[in-house]
Amino acid sequence: MDIILTNIWRFFDPLLFSAVLGSVLIMAWVQNGRASLVRAFGALANSSRDPFGDSGENATYMCRRIDFTMREAGLSGLEQVRSIDKFVVNVLGRLVHAKDSKSFEEWVRLEEHSAKTKLDGTATYWHSAAEIAPAIGLIGTIIGLIQLFATGIDPLKMGPAMSFTLLTSLYGLFVSHIIAFPIYVRLHARAEVLNSYRSMVIEHAISIAKRELNPVGPVHFSPAKASQKAA
Repeated sequence: MDIILTNIWRFFDPLLFSAVLGSVLIMAWVQNGRASLVRAFGALANSSRDPFGDSGENATYMCRRIDFTMREAGLSGLEQVRSIDKFVVNVLGRLVHAKDSKSFEEWVRLEEHSAKTKLDGTATYWHSAAEIAPAIGLIGTIIGLIQLFATGIDPLKMGPAMSFTLLTSLYGLFVSHIIAFPIYVRLHARAEVLNSYRSMVIEHAISIAKRELNPVGPVHFSPAKASQKAA
């Protein structure tokens, strides 16, 4: 342990670590699309907090609050309902101004899919980074071994090549298991909480729309009249 502490500087090469980390982030970006990098780092701001940890809000509470507001103020009162999740506030606002249940259901299903894709995409980016990092480290190791064998048995040249070989593998494992995978686990758990919450509220909102809004009636087509033949 003392040897490691006194020689800790030997384990950190800023340039090599930046090369490994940069390669991992770029490859994960290529794999997940151009918007994934911005979303992945943007999600880190709130990743340490539970979505409803401070407020204690949950789907059951929100559905009961919606029902209470409906009884007290009717459908228009839903615009005054507030939630920690802005997505739910947007859904309730759309429900108030919806013309019929069918169009509302189609809209809310599309919005739910889009929101779920974004949430899952942030976690998927870091999962991809965790899978790619060891491969990047292995590539560096292979390059270092090729360089080592190319220099022959010269002891003066073997040291830098061996250092490069081992450090790239170390950095690949570090980025994968210490950085990327823990972030993925956290974002994935957060996405599951939000997706479950939104799904329950959306189903409740759809049931209200079917009960309160006018359904789209069947469309009747009048048969075309046969053209009269000229006498």
